[in-house]
Amino acid sequence: MLACIQPQATAQIQKDSINKKKIKKIILAESAIYTSGMTALGFLWYKDNQSQSFQFFNDNNQWLQMDKVGHVYTAYHITEINFQLLKKSGMNSQKAMLYSSLSATAMMFPIEIFDGFSQAYGASWGDVVANTIGAFLPYQRFMFDQNYIFPKFSFSPSSYADLRPNTLGNNYIKQLIKDYNGQTYWLSTDLNIFSKKNKFPDWLQFSVGYSGNKMVYGNPLENTQNGYEANRQWFLSLDLNMSKIEVEQKWLKIMFNIINRVKIPFPTLEWNGKGVVLHPLYF
Repeated sequence: MLACIQPQATAQIQKDSINKKKIKKIILAESAIYTSGMTALGFLWYKDNQSQSFQFFNDNNQWLQMDKVGHVYTAYHITEINFQLLKKSGMNSQKAMLYSSLSATAMMFPIEIFDGFSQAYGASWGDVVANTIGAFLPYQRFMFDQNYIFPKFSFSPSSYADLRPNTLGNNYIKQLIKDYNGQTYWLSTDLNIFSKKNKFPDWLQFSVGYSGNKMVYGNPLENTQNGYEANRQWFLSLDLNMSKIEVEQKWLKIMFNIINRVKIPFPTLEWNGKGVVLHPLYF
């Protein structure tokens, strides 16, 4: 009898511990931020594009799949942010993760609607799959007790944006979003996965990065016809897990968590299919 009562009592305690006022504030704040973000995206990405009737477009072979990796990265961090906020409201971890993953998938979906009505693009099922992978990737915490695979991002302006500024961006902010030549996406993980005795500091990580170069046109054939041979780039580097650095100030913890989504510059090895290059400092 007690065995039957206890799970029910625990479930009731978990249900009652949810702070509904906090959840309402989270929803209102996220709605405002989301609306602002979508408005900014519409201005930066779709401003100069003509509209069309809704259509799909298979872009899975374009930009060396850098855009797909970007979708995974964005959806992952939307899920993580929602998860942390819902946990603080008192929701249990598994329910918070499920709601966060579903909401991240839904929040990314309007981008495909915008693409579908844009003459320069078209809705992409590849993007939808990438969004879903990114949104559910944080479920790894239930297998390993933490997120061992943590996506990060870095960017340095490339010279290729000047060749097609309307497509790759004519200023730093637009290039940050549009110029895949300057973007690098990373998967960082703790060095202690190789050490059973945890010999390394918790905040020290290693990171594997992916990028592409010489991508002036998204379509590989069009890019080649215009004299550019796109190539993939793979990177190996160290990184810092800023969330593991102990600080007392709450504002500093928040700042570290925000910075933690960006790869910290370190000496880096690059392999581009033609050879290995050592970068004294890479971002």
